[in-house]
Amino acid sequence: MRSSHTLTPALALSLFQGADAFWRMGCGIIQTGRVDPIITPGAISGHVHTLVGGSNIGIGSTGPTLSDSPCTSCEIQADKSAYWSPQLFYNYENGSFIEVPHGGSTVYYLGRGVGGAVAFPPGFQMVSGNPFLRSYDDETMTWGNSTYPSRPVADRVTFACLTAGPSPPEQHGMFTPTQCVNGMRAQIAFPSCWNGEDLYKPDGSHVAYLSQIDNGACPPTHPVYLPTLFMETLYSTDQVPRDGNSVVDSGFVFAQGDPTGFGFHGDFMNGWDQDVLTDAVENCLFPDNFGQISYCPALYASDTNGAKHNCPEQPAQIKEKVHGLLDSLPGCNDITYGPEAASFSDNICGAGAPAPPAIASTTYGTSRPTASPAPGASFGLPSQKYLGCFNDTGSPRTLNAVSTSDSQLITVEYCQKWCNDQGYRLSGLEYGQECHCDNHMNPTAIAAEADEVNQCTWVCSGTLYADFDGEQQLCGGLSHIDVYNNTDPNFNNASGDDSDSAGNSPEDPLPSEAEESNYVGCYTDIASKRTLSGSSTRGDDMTVEKCANFCSSANGGLGYKYYGLEYFSECYCGNTFTAPNQLLTPTSSPPNSTCSYKCKGDDSQICGGSNALSVYTNPTYQASSEVAFVTTNAGQYKSQHCLTEPGSGGRALQGASTTSQDMTVELCVNFCSGKSMKYAGVEYARECYCDKTIANPAATLEDCPVGKMMLCPGNETQYCGGPSLLNLYLLEN
Repeated sequence: MRSSHTLTPALALSLFQGADAFWRMGCGIIQTGRVDPIITPGAISGHVHTLVGGSNIGIGSTGPTLSDSPCTSCEIQADKSAYWSPQLFYNYENGSFIEVPHGGSTVYYLGRGVGGAVAFPPGFQMVSGNPFLRSYDDETMTWGNSTYPSRPVADRVTFACLTAGPSPPEQHGMFTPTQCVNGMRAQIAFPSCWNGEDLYKPDGSHVAYLSQIDNGACPPTHPVYLPTLFMETLYSTDQVPRDGNSVVDSGFVFAQGDPTGFGFHGDFMNGWDQDVLTDAVENCLFPDNFGQISYCPALYASDTNGAKHNCPEQPAQIKEKVHGLLDSLPGCNDITYGPEAASFSDNICGAGAPAPPAIASTTYGTSRPTASPAPGASFGLPSQKYLGCFNDTGSPRTLNAVSTSDSQLITVEYCQKWCNDQGYRLSGLEYGQECHCDNHMNPTAIAAEADEVNQCTWVCSGTLYADFDGEQQLCGGLSHIDVYNNTDPNFNNASGDDSDSAGNSPEDPLPSEAEESNYVGCYTDIASKRTLSGSSTRGDDMTVEKCANFCSSANGGLGYKYYGLEYFSECYCGNTFTAPNQLLTPTSSPPNSTCSYKCKGDDSQICGGSNALSVYTNPTYQASSEVAFVTTNAGQYKSQHCLTEPGSGGRALQGASTTSQDMTVELCVNFCSGKSMKYAGVEYARECYCDKTIANPAATLEDCPVGKMMLCPGNETQYCGGPSLLNLYLLEN
């Protein structure tokens, strides 16, 4: 019977205790097959591995050949290392096998141990785990002493079962995988201590584990601390094809014939850009950075979310079937249940075994340069100028007229020509294979700043493949688009003129500012109870200015305090906000980008969205012919002018709060007084906040900018704050 050996509470917590000091990266599969250049260099491995990382991985790979890989399936492009572990299969009752799907591995670099770590040296390689184990080994221990106690070496391997509810504790052997409805995750920690001399020794004696594997001290024989590598592989055990038969727990087996999981193992061959790795280890490994690559400039400079696209799984070097339904485990591995360890004889094909598979000749590729024009530079076809990398998260898209896509043909020139042939001056590329066209950019598009890491990192599909002998090109990225402009003054675009509707020339097609200083925000709006319930109008020539002028002269010439635009061409006015309404922020649902429809009368402006209203204040409005004012005294509370709401760190006042459609300064002050609060503040017309102190020190006092202030719905001669702005009152004893 298989033993799982559940972790004791102390050990279960250890692997990620104080784990804020690390970085992690996702890696897609780069090859699947019997490849293991560490254990069987130049020969076919005894069992199937899934490998992630540098594309030059093969049976004859070395550190230098890996470092020169054309690409890597890991998100940090400076890391051309290779990482691998055995593939998990499912054994059907009729004796056939099928691979358990997974999308690659997550690799952690942890800052652990009592000494500072150094970068893995060039050419370094190591292995963790024993493929022959079939039960928990509680006798082989790490080095330790009275100060740094030892731990069973077998604790290097753990499994996590992701269930629909609370997950059970991690354990050292495989779970009953059919219970892991969200997958079973195999995890392995690598040795972190080095003898400082040997880049590799076949018996693994050049490295040793920390006393606690994931923490502690190195033995005196291995005094050099290295980053602690930790690798996770999430197997989708719930996605095994049933094929008419129920899947039972006893059918899961690793490629070396291991149905227990105790023989799980991992390999690492260093292919890093050594300067980047050294910088990252020195400056990013030990600070509390919560694992985020963006906290480490050395790593973030080559980070991409397009690694799996840019570096897909390579053709198998070992020419045997490893995907789909198999008659046997590749390598003729017998399934051995233990508890005794398996022997090498269990992994040798017997009489009548098939002939060894062919090995594809490997000519290792070299890194290819990538063309990366700077904004304003000419690139591609004549007269084409690169405008930059823009976000593409709105609706409509940044370029919204027409589009095409192709998984193999798209290049910058292809897209530029295609868009120009359709009569559009602007061309944009996204997701490596999409081409979008328009004559005007959505005003919600924001270009990346010069000091921001480029988010357009996906290689164009037409320059991705090895038979393309020129420079690689970039074609946008995840929700980011590379935009080009045809600056030829003789080009006749689809709208029949040489400038866009905002008056931008072919040399300057960038969108104008979408938000003015009196812009309040994007609010929800429903037809049954409008956010602004005063006068309204619509027109196919609608612009922000037309709506402002209409609402300023409506209401018998008195005008309205607010004006808002919606559905491309609709304009609404009002003095107060009618419930229900909600200010849409980037963290609310739907997001602020819901206000993203181009105005019918000006493509460079935004006129709300679907059930979303772009709201502005009218700075010249006077309520009932009387000038509204900031109430100076409300009982024992005295005005302290206005307090900004910082963008981070929480609200300025956090003690208590209330909202009312009849809000006044007095109502808010009475509420806060009843809560024994020292400070009271009104915001967004109908919101009231209280506290005994100003909770966020980033909040700052300033004179109240009347142009941003909003009228109290319960008293239109009072101001009740504004967007991210509190009218602040202090209780004077």
